[in-house]
Order: sequence, then C-alpha cells, then structure tokens
Amino acid sequence: MGLLKHFRSRSRLKQDSPPRANTAYYSPNYARGGRDFTTRLPEKVLSIIFSYVCPHTQDYSYEPCEQSQIGDGCMLCDLRDLAHCAQTCRKWYAVAQQSLYTSIRIDAVHYCELEEILAEKRRKGGKHFRSKSNIEPVDVPNIRLQLLCRTVREQPNLASQTLFLKLPYMTRETAKGDLARTVAALPNLRYVDLPDGFYSGDPSCLALRQEMQARCPDIRKMEYRSGSEDAFELLAHRHWQAIEQLELQNLAVEPATLRIVLASLPTLRDLTLSNIPWLDDSIFQSSPGQLPDFPALQIVKLKDLPNVTANALNLWLQAPHFREVLASLTLEYTGVTVQDLHSVLWSGSNIQHLSIVETVSKSLSLAAQQLPPLTSISLRTLHFEIVSSDEVHGLQKPAESYYSYLASSLHQNALPALTTLYVRDQNFPELLMLPPMPPSFGASDQGSLKSNPSSNGSTYKQPPGGGFNQTLEVFSKGIDELEWVFTAVVPPAQGADRRQSIMSGGRPLSAYSASRGLGPQWAQGGFGGEARKSVIVGNGFGGFLAVPQEEAPRPGSAGGSADRLGSVASSNSQNSRNHRSSFLPLPPKIGGGHERRSSKHDLWR
Repeated sequence: MGLLKHFRSRSRLKQDSPPRANTAYYSPNYARGGRDFTTRLPEKVLSIIFSYVCPHTQDYSYEPCEQSQIGDGCMLCDLRDLAHCAQTCRKWYAVAQQSLYTSIRIDAVHYCELEEILAEKRRKGGKHFRSKSNIEPVDVPNIRLQLLCRTVREQPNLASQTLFLKLPYMTRETAKGDLARTVAALPNLRYVDLPDGFYSGDPSCLALRQEMQARCPDIRKMEYRSGSEDAFELLAHRHWQAIEQLELQNLAVEPATLRIVLASLPTLRDLTLSNIPWLDDSIFQSSPGQLPDFPALQIVKLKDLPNVTANALNLWLQAPHFREVLASLTLEYTGVTVQDLHSVLWSGSNIQHLSIVETVSKSLSLAAQQLPPLTSISLRTLHFEIVSSDEVHGLQKPAESYYSYLASSLHQNALPALTTLYVRDQNFPELLMLPPMPPSFGASDQGSLKSNPSSNGSTYKQPPGGGFNQTLEVFSKGIDELEWVFTAVVPPAQGADRRQSIMSGGRPLSAYSASRGLGPQWAQGGFGGEARKSVIVGNGFGGFLAVPQEEAPRPGSAGGSADRLGSVASSNSQNSRNHRSSFLPLPPKIGGGHERRSSKHDLWR
C-alpha cells in the first residue's frame, strides 16, 4: 500500500489529511497612509533603538564570552532581529551594520525554545537517506566562525569596524586555525577570546600569536601564565603598546624584567599579579638611574602574594602621582593584614574600591586596643571578607573580632563616603544596630577613665563622630551560603526623639527569600513577590523588637491564628515591657477562629 500512495493524486491526499493544529497564520499587510516619521530619525537615535533590539552588541568589556552576557534574552534571536532591521532600508542598513560588526558574539545554541525545534530538524535530517549534510550541533559555532572569516576577508570595510570578538570555549579551543585566519583580517581588534594554550605558551597557538602580533596592534587586554615567560619578555619590543589590562599569573621572570616590561606599556591602567611566590616588597621600591619605577595604575589586584606587605604599598603611595591615580586595590591572601589596613587607606587618599580577603586563625590581640579605625573620605565600596580558619574549633570564632573592629570604625563615622559593603558574616547588619562598643579600638581604657573621672568602669566615653549616621547597603554571606543577602541600613533621622529614631531609622531590610525555607505562605511583600521583608528594630537595651506590618501581616498557622504579640526579649523586666508597649502599637489581627490548635508549621512557638 505504501507504494501505491505515490501514484495517487496529491490534491486528494491533501483533502483527506486531517487539519494541522499549528497552522501558521499570516496577517495581511495593510497599507498605512500618511508620512513615515521613521525616515526622519537621526542615526544616533536609530543606534540607541537597535541597542535595545540586540543588547549584546553593546558589550564593550574585556571579559570572556561566559562572563559578559547582557540581558536574559536569546542572543541569536536578537541578532536575527537586528539583521532583519538592516534589510529595511539603506539608512537602517548603515546603522545596523555598525552595530552588527563592532562587537561580534558567536553563541553555540539558542537560549529559547527554538533550539529544541532546530535540534529536532537536524536529527530528522541526519536520518534521511538522501541527506548529504549531517551537521552535528557542536559544529554549528565552528561553521559560523568560518562564515565570519570569509565575510571579513572579502569585505575589508566590515573588518575595520570589528573591535571585539567573543567565542564559546569549545570553539576557540578546537578552531585555532580558523580563529587565526579571522583575526589576521581584523586590524582594529581590541579584544578576542583566546584558547588557554595561548596564555601558557602552547606550541599549537604559535601561529595564532604571530598573526596577532603582526596584524592586531591595538590589543587592549592580555594574560600571561606559567610557560609564557618568553612571550612576556617580547612585550618590551613594543608590538602591543595599547594594552590597558594585564594579568600575570605564576610567572618565573626576573624582577628587573618585570619592571622593564611594565614601564614599556604607556596605557596600562589595570594590573593583576597572582600566585608569584618570588614577588616581595622590592618590586615597589624606587631605583633611580637603574630601573624604571613601578608604574602609576588605577586598578591593582594582588592575589596569593604572602611576601608583599603594607610597608611596600605605603612607600609606593608616598609619591603624589601614584597616590592620586590609584582608585581600586584588591588584596587577597597577601602580607597586608587587617591591622595594617588603616595605614594603606591613609596613604591611598583616592582609593574608592578596596577588597581584602583573608583567613585568620587568631583574633585581634589585646595590643590592638590602640589600633586606629579604618579612615577614608573617598572609599565607596568595601569588600571585607574575613573568615576563620578551619583549624579553629573554639566557641568564638576569630573573625568576629575583626568584624567588631569594622563596626567600631563605622560607628565612629570614619568612612563617610562608604555606600556598599560586602562581608562574610550574616550577623553583621545586626551588629551595626547595637549601641557603640566601648573604645576597645583606637582609644585606651585610661583615656576613657580620664574623660569621666567619676566613672567606675561601667560607663565609657562616646566614640567620636556621633554614632552611625549613613545609609549603607550591606551584602552578607555566611560560610555555607552561595548568594549574597542584601540588607539596607538606614540611619535615624537627625534631631528626632530616641523612640522615634528607633522606630524609623537604622532598620536592616533583608531580601532573603523566605518562601524557600518557610513555605509559600511567607512569599509576600519585601523586595519582589518572593522575598520576605524582615524588619529589625532595636529596643535600646541591646535586644530587638518584632514590629508588625499592616501591609504584609504575619501568616498564621495551618489551624487558624489567634491574637499574638511579637516576640520580645525575655531577659528584660516587666517594667521594660510596659515601657515598650506604651509606644508600640498592637499587632494587626488576622481573621480566623479563636480556637488555638497545635501545628508543626508554626515556627513562632
């Protein structure tokens, strides 16, 4: 019977076939009268509109393809839509072409449901006995790279527009020859995703390196790892004079060679030194007449350098042209400790971003009572990521004393420009709400006793600065947590009553997703529909009060809810409870029966 179907009438088979469920609907094209105002749009406005059509064309960062995704849409679909816009008219073609070829991104798959449809078509096409082209999904980005190579080599005007080229990891690892032929036709290329062997001196990437050194003089970012010492020394020949970002990892070169190569890069502004054991304080010392000085940089990242101390940084920052340029400093597992951090901040008067990552095994000693606070009038973002060592098994972790030192500096208003803070202690926002601690840091006990002659040790002098009075965004993360928890700390109103300031200011608002841990009944209010707004209000006695919210009342148990007050610190006396109840309103009543039944889901009992 299957053979006879080929002799039947196609029209009859079409009539007998059932109707398709997903028949494509084509809307008629209506002729629109009047003037077309899109023809009067200037090219700058069209470029802005096209940036919303395809957002990833505005990716001008020096980050790899895996870390530079813009937006949550499908990059290939956005690229297709922008290509359709280029076919509308000649004016749009010129603007869209500039957007298409300035920052090129090749993706392996569609990030939408279209990928399943295309994969099914490839699978069916591969099974057909007449199909001669069986293209595997993994080869698709390689074919796109080959088509791009053909386009830029045939049209030099498009090749001169290309500044950024970003490729998937497997594509740049397996198609080194096509990548070398492509970059050879891009004279103005600034950044390209390169295979890992390029950074470690792999002989298979020698042709690619030679093509880039000869044809791409405008490279802005480069990285050198262990094995590429010879290629690093070739930088002194000045074939890449436009390098802005340089990363050096586990290199074995002479200190004099490092200073000479860094001095040969006039536009260098971002330097990362990582895992170089021989690097010490001598790299920052000045040698007039013998070696060029360590360059003036905007961003310095020091990682896994235990021999670099704060003395070298302070000596380097004594020069005004170094001190005024440095804006960001990262210290990860270096010889610069928290005890020396105040001197680095004082020397770097223009530092706006500071990051320190350290693992401590002992707390701040008693001698640290004379430690000055962290002081800076320019610091805006601080990563204070101090964790305790796993070898410490005591009840009190050593990192707690370091966060107390940071809280003491904030209470003294020593960081007035600070707006964003990252810590590895989930209880740090609550620490900011506590009253200022006695002057354990930055002032001695004798000084406090002299200021209050009648005190017997029970009172202390108020820290300078008038207390914590700045708006701060705190991102905290525990040891076992993967995501940062946002907390907004608002200072009390100026000149307000103490009771009013307790109620209105200084309340951390947590954006922790409570619907995950407490059930769907808690997914209301807060930052979005799935976050719980937790309000923490100090009671003036070292504890906290649970303040009800009329907008998002607390959910009851499964068996109904009754009238219940918020949890109050049980350590206070009955008089203090009456005092607090005089200015706190009663919580709102939640509708339900008055019968109280036990439930395993009631977390407040």
